[in-house]
Amino acid sequence: MLPRLTDEFDVLLESIDALEGGMARAVLDEGGIPSMLHGPDFDVVEMGFTAHARARGTELLVPRGMRAAARQVLVDAWGEDAVQRHEPAP
Repeated sequence: MLPRLTDEFDVLLESIDALEGGMARAVLDEGGIPSMLHGPDFDVVEMGFTAHARARGTELLVPRGMRAAARQVLVDAWGEDAVQRHEPAP
């Protein structure tokens, strides 16, 4: 049986678009933290990527246990308000 994605990763940010996701991944990579974007499959051509990301809930994932360190890397780069805007609800 394959492990579930949620067993291996924590959601760092939710409902982000391609630009924000790409920038966040670059910042995290520079900080030594791996990440990936994940969202439900859907026809992006119909909506465009930004609308797709907002409507379908694209998430930025980091390995389980690294969320706090990854969050701090983004806060240091972008500030608290920018990170809080896309954090998952508790």
